[in-house]
Amino acid sequence: MHSLPLDSLFKKLAAAVGVFAISVFLLFGLNWGLSNSAATRAESRELADALVGWSSRDPQTHFAAAVFAARDLSDEAKKASLAGFENAVALAPKNYLLWIEYGRALERAGEPDRASQAFDRAAELAPNYSAVAWARGNFLVRQGRADAGFLEIRRAVKGTSSYATAAAQLAWVSAGLDAERAIQLAGGEPALSAALALVVARSGNLDAAVKLWQGVSADQRKVETKDIGLQLARLFFDQMRFRDARNFEAEALGKESSQPFGELTDPGFEEFVGAENTSLFAWKIGGGTNPSINLFDTVKRSGRFSLFLRFAGAGDQQSLRQLSQTIAVEPGASYRFTFHYRAELTTNPDIRWSVAAISSKNLLGTGPPLVSNTEWAEGGFRFTVPGDADGIVITLSRDACTGTPCRTEGNLWLDDVELIRET
Repeated sequence: MHSLPLDSLFKKLAAAVGVFAISVFLLFGLNWGLSNSAATRAESRELADALVGWSSRDPQTHFAAAVFAARDLSDEAKKASLAGFENAVALAPKNYLLWIEYGRALERAGEPDRASQAFDRAAELAPNYSAVAWARGNFLVRQGRADAGFLEIRRAVKGTSSYATAAAQLAWVSAGLDAERAIQLAGGEPALSAALALVVARSGNLDAAVKLWQGVSADQRKVETKDIGLQLARLFFDQMRFRDARNFEAEALGKESSQPFGELTDPGFEEFVGAENTSLFAWKIGGGTNPSINLFDTVKRSGRFSLFLRFAGAGDQQSLRQLSQTIAVEPGASYRFTFHYRAELTTNPDIRWSVAAISSKNLLGTGPPLVSNTEWAEGGFRFTVPGDADGIVITLSRDACTGTPCRTEGNLWLDDVELIRET
């Protein structure tokens, strides 16, 4: 009788066992992989529960089943959801995200002590992750421990500034809409302080907003919190706090905010007038097309350009568009406005510069009419700002058109305007 050598028999047995083990491994791996993939795409609680039965050792299937069960408000579903999260963290005890969700589930189930332990475990696993600090901080705030909660929330905002807006709203609500308490919760964290400044300003407490903004560094004001600074500038502008508005805007745009108030923007008309997204304190052009307004590089008094206004004699002459600029000034101060121009004009009524207080709309001063002049002419006038106003508007416009004929035609060049404080 012929027999196989023992060593050959052992080799074949070993090969068969190896093939079987690999087959089992591949089958298990395929099963686990399909279950995991399906769990992440499950669209119903029934499917999620089925996947748990198919791959009971996969934490993702338990997590998906728990999430779907949490959407059901029945007592049975709440118990199933909590059990699902418990199974998920048991199978993946080092996954901090699962511990966060488990903590939230325990909180919903009315078990704050166990929830706290779950959030603590997440913090142990990922001590430097903003998402963990954010979740933990919010949990503490919901438990009535605002001070402890905002220690975590400030850490979260410091690591991920995108949390700042939501954190500011939470601080405002947690403080009972009390600005001083909200400032205390912000704790001087720059991004949170900036976001809270906007929330507080919108509530009407402008002084508290200024206080919060002062806690933000100059570099952060023009980079990380630039958009907030521009929003604050607009808000203060609309509330007629023009000096504060100018400071907010200047800091957000990286300009010098400590320059004296009462200075014109672009007094030599070197920048395009009427460009989109210009400063609140830049030159503005009213609606319409007459006169056409452009920079001019041939006729100029100094610099590269003058401002050229071309008045068309035809068409609607009842209302010509105006040129104006808002300026933040010192209340009660006296100023002199000077200007230079050349003109080839025929106009009735006259064109002139004027200054008005924005808050009261009262006219503070008017200049002499602009008349035809082939050389650069200088004009000017003095005015005093009311003691309760810190914003004025300087306007070039035509006097009210009340009679006939009412027509302006020709060319006007402007250059080198200046506002000088006298007292």
